[in-house]
Amino acid sequence: MSLADDVNLDEFVMTKTDMRFTEQDDLSGADIKAICTESGLLALRERRMKIMQADFRKAKEKVMHKKKEGVPEGLYL
Repeated sequence: MSLADDVNLDEFVMTKTDMRFTEQDDLSGADIKAICTESGLLALRERRMKIMQADFRKAKEKVMHKKKEGVPEGLYL
């Protein structure tokens, strides 16, 4: 699958500290992979062969939301 012309990777690729939820909570490489995979799935669901910037934004929100709700409050890992 390829990227559409509107994709700005500079907006998507950030340092880990820019993507933090809290001081202790970073996105991992697996989370970044999940964002890329989800953006591809969003494009395929709309029968497109190119991933658009909007797909990356939606996928990032979805992955960050799932990661944040996946840990019960008060649980220390």
